[in-house]
Amino acid sequence: MRAAALVGLVAWAGFFVLGGGDPAKADWAQVLLVFAALVLMPLAIDLLTETGEADLPARLLRGAARVQPVAALALAGAALLPPGPWAALAALPWLIFTLMLAAVGVLRLRRDRWRRSLDGMCADAATLYVAIGGAWAVIDRTGWQPLHFSPEIVTLTAVHFHYAGFVLPLLAGLVQRELFFVRLAAHAAIGIVLGVPTLALGITVTQLGWGRSLETAAALWLALAGLALAILHVRLALDGRRVAMATRGLLVVAGASLFFGMVLASAYALRVGPWLDLPQMRALHGSVNAFGFALCGLIVWRRMRNSGGRPGPPV
Repeated sequence: MRAAALVGLVAWAGFFVLGGGDPAKADWAQVLLVFAALVLMPLAIDLLTETGEADLPARLLRGAARVQPVAALALAGAALLPPGPWAALAALPWLIFTLMLAAVGVLRLRRDRWRRSLDGMCADAATLYVAIGGAWAVIDRTGWQPLHFSPEIVTLTAVHFHYAGFVLPLLAGLVQRELFFVRLAAHAAIGIVLGVPTLALGITVTQLGWGRSLETAAALWLALAGLALAILHVRLALDGRRVAMATRGLLVVAGASLFFGMVLASAYALRVGPWLDLPQMRALHGSVNAFGFALCGLIVWRRMRNSGGRPGPPV
């Protein structure tokens, strides 16, 4: 899938030029969403593959990999169209693709049940959450505003479930598998998997007018788990016995980017200072998570997997 990611990068560059990407503008959220679809997803699909798996989930994942490039290009086209029926129709293939990934996760959970390893459960959760992101991408292109969320929040919800909902738990599981002997790795993985839906619930509760307490607590919880994951990435980079020299720089960039992004998320949750508003979060938090953490993190974990890294046994 590396070739698909490179082709996706070229296509995303074209989308960036056509869309006039500017981090200071609301359209930047669309740029980040299309980046996840075109560039990050081909890298991530390889990490969802389980060695030796030969049943229905494996076949379905291979089918999803074939669908992904067309679905991602369709989503890019949808993002260039004004919200409405045609844009929603163009985004529909991406929803179908994410539902295929979700089906893989559900089938694996049903097959293994409580025998499923923690890192496997993290990957399964990621596939379920990204399907929610696919649904919100379609909602965004229809122009619908559920619960009277602003159009910007609708778009950012789709973005959130592709990054915090998909990449974050996927990489948390891989870190936990590699550092199976470190208790913090398991705590970070569990905190992230549970924190994503809890934050979504908290935001919904706030929008319904029932107070911000749950949203703030959930945001801080998820940020704390993310900070732990960032520290663990740097720990791996510093452990020369377990990580090849060529991957250390990417691990440090991924960890430092995630750390910075989670500090911003904590400050925003606590409403620290008037300067950190939603546009600033979209530009800073969104960009550093996309290009610093998600891209570098997926590349480095693919390198570790393909070079025969030394993951620990599942727990």
